[in-house]
Amino acid sequence: MTAHSMDDARTTATHVRSVRGPQAAVAVLLGGVLAFVFGWWALALVRETLHFNCSWGIGGEWGPEGSWLCADGIGYLGVAVVLGGMSALLVVVGLLVSVSRPSRARAVAFVALAAISIGWIGWWTYYAATFYSGPRPAGETGWGLWVGVVLPSIMLCTIGTIVAAVGALTSRRWSSVALWCGVGLTIVGTALQPGIGIASFVSAGLLAAAGGARKFVR
Repeated sequence: MTAHSMDDARTTATHVRSVRGPQAAVAVLLGGVLAFVFGWWALALVRETLHFNCSWGIGGEWGPEGSWLCADGIGYLGVAVVLGGMSALLVVVGLLVSVSRPSRARAVAFVALAAISIGWIGWWTYYAATFYSGPRPAGETGWGLWVGVVLPSIMLCTIGTIVAAVGALTSRRWSSVALWCGVGLTIVGTALQPGIGIASFVSAGLLAAAGGARKFVR
């Protein structure tokens, strides 16, 4: 009886250490660090490609063939605060969630935060692309620009989030494969458009953290 009790106690202690381990927090932090590194790409996407805070003209200061004139670096400080602040907030919330024991509720929370991150960068880049209502180069529209430059990456990241969510919220033999395929799709989507990395890497980290709760505590 005593030996059996000691074995149970050791098993319980090992289980507690495993569910309280730092894996989820490390995944969330890694996603946050990568998002910070790719923050500069986000500003380049917004300024140089989507032409937020820019104006188009031909002749005079714009040149005979026309060009975009954009605000200086200070003009994009608000963009940095908005995009960086949202990602930082999601990372902090993710770290708070990682303190709790692995459970279905914790996995759902991580997946929800990951979806919010992708939805946020998708909406904000669309806003940046369509905010300007003045003249543009012939044949260009803000909507068309966003569809061609950003939408494919957003769609791939969205599919990745859905696939990873299925893996994180099920306990099948293939669940782990689905989880990491979903994370991989999110990373591939980021490679297509690095400018969304400020949010998509946060999403990938949160999805990876959700995988730590696949074997739910009963």
